[in-house]
Amino acid sequence: MTKENNELDKQRIKGLIIKGFGKEEINKITNLDIKLIDEVTNGCIVDRGDTTKSAVDLYSELQKDLAKLVMLETNKDKRDAGVILNAIKLQAELQEKKLNLSKGSSSIPHISKNYIKKRDDEILEAKNSGATIEELTKTFDMSKSSINQALDRAQLELPDDLSDANPSLISETRGLPKEARITIIRKALKEGLDRSQIRAMSNTLKNETR
Repeated sequence: MTKENNELDKQRIKGLIIKGFGKEEINKITNLDIKLIDEVTNGCIVDRGDTTKSAVDLYSELQKDLAKLVMLETNKDKRDAGVILNAIKLQAELQEKKLNLSKGSSSIPHISKNYIKKRDDEILEAKNSGATIEELTKTFDMSKSSINQALDRAQLELPDDLSDANPSLISETRGLPKEARITIIRKALKEGLDRSQIRAMSNTLKNETR
């Protein structure tokens, strides 16, 4: 692997970390070496004291990537207007996040959760407008599994008091009735449970109802 490719992979990993993805999720999405993911993740944890600067830098890198995407798509004979509009929209959202960070008005975890929730809602809206799963994977640059998880979270429509729930925790309850999922997620927030504990609780309930 060249030094340039290695840096690009690191930026990609950092971007996913900011969006709220964990190590296992990043590994599944990117198929990158878990050692590299660990290295970048641990580096982000060490730099947590200067989180605002790190986040602003990452948002700037993501904006550059989106600008390149718009340029490439615009130069094609058959342009995809949806891809271009979504890229421009995301650029504007990232700029707004950078401004909020510079004002000290938001924390990184809050931004990450809000970003994912908003994206989940946009994916569901696009699906309801007739977009296929294949089209959604291209538009949002996500795997089919991640798209299905996003649709599941958006369709769950959690009550307001659970708005701070981590998206990855919500996804661990898939396959259970809505009320059971809400009960588990509420317990997770109250007791500070992690993904493995949520997964164990969900699996226990699934086995009981079979």
